[in-house]
Amino acid sequence: MSLIETFEQSRLATGAGELWRRGVTARFLDAVGDGSLPEEAFQRWLVQDYLFVRGFTRFMALTASRTPRPAQSTLIGGLAALDAELAWFEGHAEARSLDLGAAAHPTCRRYIDFLVASAFSDPFAVLLAIIYGVEVAYTVAWGNLEATGPYAEFIDRWTSAEFQRYVAELLRLADTYADPGQQLAFNEVMRHEHDFWRMTWRG
Repeated sequence: MSLIETFEQSRLATGAGELWRRGVTARFLDAVGDGSLPEEAFQRWLVQDYLFVRGFTRFMALTASRTPRPAQSTLIGGLAALDAELAWFEGHAEARSLDLGAAAHPTCRRYIDFLVASAFSDPFAVLLAIIYGVEVAYTVAWGNLEATGPYAEFIDRWTSAEFQRYVAELLRLADTYADPGQQLAFNEVMRHEHDFWRMTWRG
């Protein structure tokens, strides 16, 4: 069984039902896969995803500070990867003369606000499920696409073996520290993922 199949069959994904499918499929992704994505939509996604990752980095740092030591190393490694990802986004934005100082779209802002509020109110076990939800949604969403065409580099980034191993470790941690509140939080992540894909496609 591939890791993608493992993620698809995890208790959180199956527990989310249709919300899971809505979080990992979108017209935006279909257009990435067949190379027909309008440049406007791609630029909107790049800027808004950069702003989201900045907010997600804050959430990750807050979560790492509340997580038991045995699980901290994975989150610290994830923070380092996010720092590299921000630099990667910045390089692509500079090449395209995009303004990364733009305001977050209300959909992006709601997602970030949800994360930060959760970091201050939810137990660390629930926060682990949120992190897993964010990352697994990306590796499965991009993993359903062929790494060809003008967006192959972006598909490769979130489907690499290294990234999938990281996501698998997040799943292991979420299962190790299982909590009744994890499913509701994971479901909320899927709602935000669905809305984010729609925002990047439609504006």
